[in-house]
Amino acid sequence: MSIHLIITLKAKKSRLAAFTEIMMQVKTDLPAIEGCKSVRIFKDTRNPCTFSLIETWDSEEHHKSHLEEFTRSGGWEHMSSHLASDPVVGYFSEI
Repeated sequence: MSIHLIITLKAKKSRLAAFTEIMMQVKTDLPAIEGCKSVRIFKDTRNPCTFSLIETWDSEEHHKSHLEEFTRSGGWEHMSSHLASDPVVGYFSEI
């Protein structure tokens, strides 16, 4: 059964353009990662610095494996340097 990851990210206003580019790259690259079925990215219409991602993974373990590699490679450090606060993350199953 698939697992859905819902993430809310708040970009620094000064880094919004660069962060938007990162999100466009995530939209292209993430589905190519083993275990990732899809990613949808939304931008808040009232607060353009707020983004929500809905990712669908084969399992929580697949996502955690990807996150470990993303952190090890320095990708998370680069992405998080654009954030105004820590992301809000949750794993969900569809009912």
